[in-house]
Amino acid sequence: MKISDFEINLPDPPLQGAHCIAMLKPWINVGNVGQIVQRRLRRMYAAERVGQLERPGKFYDFTRYRPEIRLRNGLRSVRVPNTIVRVAKRTDAPDLVFLQLLEPHAFAEDFNDSVLEILKSLNVIRYVQIGGMYDSVPHSRPLPVTGTARGWDPPPVFSGVELSSSNYQGPTSMSSQISERARNELQLETLSLMVHLPLYLKLDDDYVGSVRILTILSELYGFDPEFPEARMAEKQYEQVDPAMDDNPALREMVRRFERDSDSETEPESTDENPTISGGEQIDAVSLSPEIEQFLSDISHGETDPDNEDPGLRSG
Repeated sequence: MKISDFEINLPDPPLQGAHCIAMLKPWINVGNVGQIVQRRLRRMYAAERVGQLERPGKFYDFTRYRPEIRLRNGLRSVRVPNTIVRVAKRTDAPDLVFLQLLEPHAFAEDFNDSVLEILKSLNVIRYVQIGGMYDSVPHSRPLPVTGTARGWDPPPVFSGVELSSSNYQGPTSMSSQISERARNELQLETLSLMVHLPLYLKLDDDYVGSVRILTILSELYGFDPEFPEARMAEKQYEQVDPAMDDNPALREMVRRFERDSDSETEPESTDENPTISGGEQIDAVSLSPEIEQFLSDISHGETDPDNEDPGLRSG
């Protein structure tokens, strides 16, 4: 059936008291954190694809989000970037809705209206937005997670998440309004979780940050906090220290970030990629080819070919 700009098959029986876990690409999704977290949860709960935008070309410039040619069993097809809706019915409440939001280039107001209609139609009561951003934090300390929670009380012990009102001012995405409108117009509970990633790593897929978010969600939804991504995370960050031996400027910067972290100084956060004080630029650490191959080999069997949109890496 058609709901606003979406074509969707509503679950039967309907979801009750569902929680929506949403990610927004490419905005505020550095390290591909949202994609990795959603992929793990969708696999864990055998999520079913139920809908997408009926005509994505209304919202997307396909010279910026490129369609992709695929060959499967000798058959040629074209995969068009889209915003995807999936649902998962759990043994214990709540059921889950997964929104893989692709930031629109046009008609953003219509896009937001359509997403809100989907939330209503799927009986969502809580909207959870996840993502990652670069910050002045060291890889050698637990990655901080900040966010906001409105309309409900998070657990007293919440994996060290710093929940507060946002004081950010600056560029944003029109799709960021979805969370505010979900709260104000639909009276949904809301939660945002943003993991802060070391600005000097710039990894296409940051598994350490992804595991940080997965661990937090495991407390909320009661699933086993052991996931394959943890093994990938260990391999990623373990080679940063040797790389610093040949880069004194990087080593000193990391030590400065460690001192700030150890003194419990709140990191200065921004939605843009920061530079070092004084304008000093530090080259990002690159993973060795062996580690990149290791991660590729492990994640190969984890990737749902329906999930990835071409050319949308954040970072």
